[in-house]
Amino acid sequence: MPHRIAMLLSCLVVAIGTWPAAACASGATLTGSVELWEPTDGRPVKMASHENAVIFVAGFREAPQPGRHPQLIQKNKSFSQRVLVVTQGETVEFPNHDPIFHNVWSKSGARSFDLGLYRSPEAKPVEFPNLGIVTVFCNIHAEMIASILVLPNNKFAVSDAHGAYHIEGIPPGRHLVYAWVEGAVPVKREVDFADGARVTQQFQLLLQRIPLRHLDKDGKPYKSYSN
Repeated sequence: MPHRIAMLLSCLVVAIGTWPAAACASGATLTGSVELWEPTDGRPVKMASHENAVIFVAGFREAPQPGRHPQLIQKNKSFSQRVLVVTQGETVEFPNHDPIFHNVWSKSGARSFDLGLYRSPEAKPVEFPNLGIVTVFCNIHAEMIASILVLPNNKFAVSDAHGAYHIEGIPPGRHLVYAWVEGAVPVKREVDFADGARVTQQFQLLLQRIPLRHLDKDGKPYKSYSN
């Protein structure tokens, strides 16, 4: 049996939907930075912080990483992070660390759910089987908003305050690389990756106006609560 076929067969230990090269090759590394700009007085101005941009590589599937337990925590009437990135099929826990009630919900096309009222120390899980962006709210506190980005593989990174990112283990080949941040049009480009190579890509994203007001899960204005 040719050596190449033997290598492909050995890759069948990965889950269905995983591209064999992703498991069998050491892969390439993608690094770089993202700049976030916002319109001010009709002209783009560079923002002070460049965090929460998601850079990801598309075109192949991988099973979720074993041992990962993503969470979106409710604490001090806010979510623990504005953006959470998960792999398709992963389950996210929504623990309430507040002594007051929260009601986490979403009506996004990729995943619609309503966890109802609950408070600390309860946590409720939600599986995310479909690709896409899921915008999450609390039905009591209108200021609680987060985005869950569901991707086909784990080759992604979230930028830090300086815009830096780092992704390892990218399978060889030509893949689409996306840069996304809430409120901006995504940027995509084709990038060639050789096994063991280190590739650098820089991105600039221009934010649009993000509506601050939204309706509750029943399509009605939010009520005023004392807690």
